[in-house]
Amino acid sequence: MTAIETTTFSNGLRVISRILPGARSVALGLWLFNGSRHEQAEQQGYAHLLEHLFFKGCGELDAQAIARLSDRWGGQLNAFTGRELTALHSWVPAERQVELTELLTSMVLDPRFDAADLASEQNVVLQEIAAQQDAPDEAAESLAIELACRGNPLGREILGVAETVQSATVMGMQTYRKSLLQGSRLAVVAVGAVDHAALCRAAEPLTALPLGERPQVAAPAMFIGEQHQERDCEQAHLVWVLPAPAIAAVDYPAAAIANQLLGGGISSRLFQEVRERLGLVYDIRSGIEGFTDCGLWIIQTACQPERAMQCRQAVERTTEAFLEQGPTAREVADAREYLAAVLALEEDTLESHMEHLARESFYLGRHPTLQERLQSLMDVTPEHVLQVLETAWATRWHFSLGARKLE
Repeated sequence: MTAIETTTFSNGLRVISRILPGARSVALGLWLFNGSRHEQAEQQGYAHLLEHLFFKGCGELDAQAIARLSDRWGGQLNAFTGRELTALHSWVPAERQVELTELLTSMVLDPRFDAADLASEQNVVLQEIAAQQDAPDEAAESLAIELACRGNPLGREILGVAETVQSATVMGMQTYRKSLLQGSRLAVVAVGAVDHAALCRAAEPLTALPLGERPQVAAPAMFIGEQHQERDCEQAHLVWVLPAPAIAAVDYPAAAIANQLLGGGISSRLFQEVRERLGLVYDIRSGIEGFTDCGLWIIQTACQPERAMQCRQAVERTTEAFLEQGPTAREVADAREYLAAVLALEEDTLESHMEHLARESFYLGRHPTLQERLQSLMDVTPEHVLQVLETAWATRWHFSLGARKLE
């Protein structure tokens, strides 16, 4: 594995690359430290809406011309918005990496959306919001997080709310965009058959941006409790929201192992008990999303309405039994082996590797070697796993969505 090369310009912009021997393509992304967590109340949904508007044209290119370029290059030009990060990215043949960098740079610096484009994308986003509401599993997770983080922007829905999306104006969106464009919040990240010097030259227009600084936000005071919302749907949807460590926290590797043992895979305690032994659900999953200063730990499943209380009790009983018994050394070793395999597989997948480098840059400020990451897992003890799970489980919010209350 070759070394990671990073160029940091005077305005804070970073160009980060890694050559993978034998690769003939490049996975490349333009990353912006901005997400739903950084919006003001009257801007809810702006980060996601702006991501859409970047694709409506830039410079001399209209939306169709951008789409044609993407198709010609053979990649899939795409983007996503999260709670803290936005990325425009693609995977293209090596000879297209400079053109792709120039295109992404222009899309961010010189977007040409007008009132008609804005109206079109407002309608698209409103359809996304409606589609999410029609998907009870997604709606349940979104509502559960909102209730657990009540009053804090971390709990807001990434898609936004219809009222603020509909009220956005072209001037307002351009003003919002300009407020985000600061060198310290931007990174160009590429993996594969990379020409680092050429990427730096292609990204040069971004070096004219001001330095700026990353937004400072407060971590949520997580709520403890429960709530049910009635909805006409075939299944009862159950969600537990727990606090989790920040990505850079010393407890994060232990939380990752705890999550894997509790509900992260098909050998986990919850899957084996609730799905395999009791047959109450088709699927049950647990996952952690880490951020700058905190994280969210989500457990989610769905079952027949008449078995909802039985299912809830099974999940909570299984988790509490895990807390009483603690994990065995064998379980921790198995979870380590799984997470180590995931890390190794990511190294061989260009797009996953690119995303990994980007997140490390924003959240850690450095790039630990694979051996360092493996060692951090090896250092986790069963006692540490138990400690992080105890802390999280003591501050949990339970939410259910379905035709009738659990009883």
